[in-house]
Amino acid sequence: MEPRIKSGWLRAILFMPVWMIIMSITTGVGAAAIMMINGVDMADQAAIEAIFTSMSFDSPMMLLMSVLGILGSFLALWFMMTVVNRQPLASIGLSAENRGKEMLAGLGGALVFIGGIFLILWCLGAITVTGVVGFKSGVFVVSLMLFVAAFDEEIIFRGYILNNMMDSTDNRWIALAGSSVLFALMHAGNPAVFSNFVPMTELFAAGFILGISYTFTKNLWLPTFFHFGWNFFQGLFGFEISGMGVDSWKMIAHENTGNVSDIVSGGAFGIEGSVISLCCTILGTYLIFKYYNDKE
Repeated sequence: MEPRIKSGWLRAILFMPVWMIIMSITTGVGAAAIMMINGVDMADQAAIEAIFTSMSFDSPMMLLMSVLGILGSFLALWFMMTVVNRQPLASIGLSAENRGKEMLAGLGGALVFIGGIFLILWCLGAITVTGVVGFKSGVFVVSLMLFVAAFDEEIIFRGYILNNMMDSTDNRWIALAGSSVLFALMHAGNPAVFSNFVPMTELFAAGFILGISYTFTKNLWLPTFFHFGWNFFQGLFGFEISGMGVDSWKMIAHENTGNVSDIVSGGAFGIEGSVISLCCTILGTYLIFKYYNDKE
């Protein structure tokens, strides 16, 4: 069946408020239920704020909020795909059949990517290792939470937005640029994101490296595992994730030496604020493009 709205760009833009409204309802109702179960006085603003300000990456509460968030995302996707697109939800790229190699490639690629940037910054004298923290049991909860969060963003920005934008243009780069703008803007509230020009530029570029394989395969599993690995290995190597601290599971402790500018080291935003990361992202996008383009 033909979509009710012919323009893929219009469908993608319309999806954003629908998604935000439904996700706000699911997370809001879920959070209220959690507070009631825990006996929190709903009239006590300080008590409510204390619950959410005390959340860390390894807290069950953070995991639960991530699950509520992806539940809202799936409800929004189901509504748009059923009512507007008139296509099955699975057509956004959810099939996992014969995708094991892509999953491993995404995870392995993320390790090489983040580990490589760590080595470059260390060799440049931008960071100095201060110690090895060791294994923390919270890494299991962190892994689940980060995977749910990565999958959530991929079904939204690649599975629906990029997918629909591709319906309106034969030029994958234009579709990638449109979805990447929205992806970057959704992170505009992160700490230190406007410390210099690099963080937002890198977030925009990240939309390309996460989305380029999707323009060939229409499948979400490589970008999902790369996205998950990107965040997980950043924390494991002791880097902030888009300006947010990772003390709950980092295994390597290091600090910026101050010998190079924040544009090189990434500063308070972590390596996503470094031109080294930006250059690696552009190179990685090209390599993924070349791989799939050569296969065609």
